[in-house]
Amino acid sequence: MDGTIRVMAAENNRDMCEVLEALVRGEPDLEWAGSAEDGLQALDMIVQVKPDVVLLDIIMPYLDGLGVLQRLAEMDLARKPGIIIVTAFEEESMVKRSARLGADYYLLKPFDGACLLSRIRQVAGVDKALPVRTRSTAPGAAYSGTCDQVARVLFRMGTPTYFKGYQYLKEAIEMVRSDPGLLAVITKSLYPKIAEKHETTPLIVEAAIRYTIQKTWKHGNVGYLKKVFGQCGALRDGKAPTNSFFIARVAEELRLGMMEGA
Repeated sequence: MDGTIRVMAAENNRDMCEVLEALVRGEPDLEWAGSAEDGLQALDMIVQVKPDVVLLDIIMPYLDGLGVLQRLAEMDLARKPGIIIVTAFEEESMVKRSARLGADYYLLKPFDGACLLSRIRQVAGVDKALPVRTRSTAPGAAYSGTCDQVARVLFRMGTPTYFKGYQYLKEAIEMVRSDPGLLAVITKSLYPKIAEKHETTPLIVEAAIRYTIQKTWKHGNVGYLKKVFGQCGALRDGKAPTNSFFIARVAEELRLGMMEGA
């Protein structure tokens, strides 16, 4: 491998394929190698494009994800790709079967974009002994050691996970949830902290969060947004709330435990 990680997906949901493609293309060290809509096509693509990592769904036409894993194990490939199962199928027996058939990681939909990118890099690394993980969070949650309630709430709102602003927004909510005092210094402290971590500027962080909130407000889950924000003025006039209001509202609701099981 020349330092660039080639990633392909085997996923018959076109919308999900577009999400995965946008996520991969947004990272300089990753290269999108294409997608297959069924298991048989996936096997052909693996031979042709030689990906480093395959994002594999379980439920697919003609040949399901487990069938793909089984046939891969029987194929005489010079180098087998790392396999990340990305699926909504959450039975423990399925996780174990995937592991036995050679999957490197099992990630449940809805997933957090940053978590998936991290797993791609781990699976593509030198150490191929990364254990397959099982679900440890409540039903409906995005799984990962670092994917928590904030990721779950943003997913339910319909927040696009492939925008850079998603990660900034998630971190802002997490930070304010832990330290509400940061809301009073959102431009002087909160944005700069996030910007420093991501090697960008506070203005870019602020703008990216604003854009992500606007997209969520326009295309997200209206019913869930109403549940979180109530009949506030922003909902009535159709205008997206300010960054600080959005962050504060979600952080406070989470801090008080009002979103458990929401």
